[in-house]
Amino acid sequence: MALVAAADVDRWKSSARRFADGFTPGQKVVTVVAVVAAVVGGLLFMSLSGKPTYSPLFTNLQPSDAAAITAKLTSDKVPYQLANGGSTILVPQNEVDQERINMASAGLPASSTNVGLGILDKEGITTSQLTQQADYLRALQGELQQTIGAIHGVTGVQVNLAMPANNTFALNNTSPTGASVLVDTALGQTLTGGEVQAIVHLVASSVPNLSASNVTVADNNGDLLAGPGVNTSTGSNNNATSAFDAAQQAKIAAYLQSVLGPNNADIQVNAQLDFNKVSTTTNGFQVGPNNTPVTVPTQTQKSSQTATGGATGGGVLGTTAAPPAGTGNGNYSSASSSTQYATGTVTQTTKNAPGGVTRQSIAVLVNAKSLPKGVSLATLQQGVAAAAGLNAARGDTLAMSAVPFSTATQQAASKAAAAAAAAQSKAKLSSMIRTAVVALAILAVLFLLWRSAKKNRVPRRTPVTLPQQLAQPVEPPSSALDATTQVPAVGLPPHPAAELNDAVSSFIDSQPDEVAALLRAWTKERSSGGAPASAGRP
Repeated sequence: MALVAAADVDRWKSSARRFADGFTPGQKVVTVVAVVAAVVGGLLFMSLSGKPTYSPLFTNLQPSDAAAITAKLTSDKVPYQLANGGSTILVPQNEVDQERINMASAGLPASSTNVGLGILDKEGITTSQLTQQADYLRALQGELQQTIGAIHGVTGVQVNLAMPANNTFALNNTSPTGASVLVDTALGQTLTGGEVQAIVHLVASSVPNLSASNVTVADNNGDLLAGPGVNTSTGSNNNATSAFDAAQQAKIAAYLQSVLGPNNADIQVNAQLDFNKVSTTTNGFQVGPNNTPVTVPTQTQKSSQTATGGATGGGVLGTTAAPPAGTGNGNYSSASSSTQYATGTVTQTTKNAPGGVTRQSIAVLVNAKSLPKGVSLATLQQGVAAAAGLNAARGDTLAMSAVPFSTATQQAASKAAAAAAAAQSKAKLSSMIRTAVVALAILAVLFLLWRSAKKNRVPRRTPVTLPQQLAQPVEPPSSALDATTQVPAVGLPPHPAAELNDAVSSFIDSQPDEVAALLRAWTKERSSGGAPASAGRP
């Protein structure tokens, strides 16, 4: 069973043929040109919109690696582009990851500067010691370049190591090990102090006998970021101070916003941090529960003496006579004891971490118009001091005042927002007007084409054969004419109404196009004042 009836198909074909016949040759050419232009424009738009976005696959390639990679891409039928003199290869963004895996499986890039320890797999048993050391140095540099290149914002790295030769028979080697790193960053990005320190310590930790003080780091602009005599801690200290100030401002702003609302306070914090590493050692006595020193006996000595005998009297000083015999008791005894005590001592070492707050100064401006009733500035000042953790003994200061804020910024912002909204509305209206104009132009062209086709569809008069009943003109009876009666263009024969209707209907069904053309011609001639043509003559 057909989806569409054959009669419908024929009718559609006939309608399309009549529509096409209504155009003049010039109109047909214009229509064909417009259709071709629309098709070409659509194809061009689809080709431009479907053009892929290219991203770098590899950068800083050697010519041999670039040739091998492009050959591999060509064999895999992957589109690519070259940039930076052929040292950079770009492929569609959605194929970057897969192509990197494919190139790695193929061992590409092979001779790039970013080689790793895999180069040592090619060492043979006959390789000289000098070649082995050179390959090891090159492999170590490549590993460091790959590691540093993983840092965010780093697009290119060049690492050079200066290592003394490893001589087994050397008694003393005083040549130090050094390293230099050249970092290429993305456009508009710079390395922070922490990132520079990370690069320095990565290199120093990866190379034997390399001190961090012998690592030099520079960027692609020629600025020295780290090296001997360069204080790399300055940038980190400034970052830490700025972070502390921002944290204090955020705390104070959150406290005031709950009372004053947003954008009604201006806060400035100026803190001084101590980045010196301080180590303090304290010696003291160990005390007990009663706060008395704890002592422990360490040594005890005891001694005693005894003596027995008579006592004799002494003579007169200055005489030579013998002293008289003694008559007293001469016994003697003596005892002594001594104990030595040791007092317990305590030694305490305190190391202060750098970054402690030495002093901070805070200035706060409050919009006087935003102060709620019943809330004083002194109350807010106490709250701000508590929220910021001010220490008067440390010398911290807080200056807080209430002044009316200028509305010029808000007005300018409102005007800018209104101008942006107006511009957006204008652009939207302009877009709508352009769309409407294009639509109206298309409709006007279509209307003109349709009107022209409608006019041109009136064919030249073709002979129409009317039924015999309609071809014979009959004068109507005079009694049927009155002031309001109009004489038809074709006289009706005096036949019954049913028979006449059947004849007219069958004629219209058999030749609908010719009847319509004949009626249009009669109407045109009647409007121009002429008499209608005879139905039986051309």
